[in-house]
Amino acid sequence: FIPIGFGWPVLLLIVVTLAMTFMATRLRFGRYIYSYGGNPEAAKLAGINTRWVVMLSFIVIGVLCSFSGAIAAARLGGSTLDIGTTEELDVIAAAVVGGASFTQPGVGTIPGAVLGALFMTSLRYGLQYNGVNAANQNIVIAGVLIVAVGLDQWSGRRGSAGARRWPT
Repeated sequence: FIPIGFGWPVLLLIVVTLAMTFMATRLRFGRYIYSYGGNPEAAKLAGINTRWVVMLSFIVIGVLCSFSGAIAAARLGGSTLDIGTTEELDVIAAAVVGGASFTQPGVGTIPGAVLGALFMTSLRYGLQYNGVNAANQNIVIAGVLIVAVGLDQWSGRRGSAGARRWPT
């Protein structure tokens, strides 16, 4: 623990969130990722080296996954091959709850994704604390995902003016 009471994983989350937000909003590479996510063909026609953007994105994802794997191994005191294999539903739900859109590609922010992940983690821990079994937890998480995607579809049809394509 850090003397002010936060654990190292929380401090690392804050640092990574700030670094990725800076990268997405202030660097050319971040704009390239948003443009590639919005329309890969248009990004290629605009002169962006899309193969380089995809490769560098996978490198960044790999480094971040190694951080999360190291934190999980340190927290559990060891590791197995199946750590995190059932987290796909939570990750998709966290991204959608955090503001990523299925109807408008290239929309979403890093802090929104982190807030969505905190919401989904709080929901999962709350369900575990109340004694809800794993199957019913997944049903609740799926329900949250359905509601979030439904709201995304509904706001996409209305032509939401609040959706941002480029981070400012």
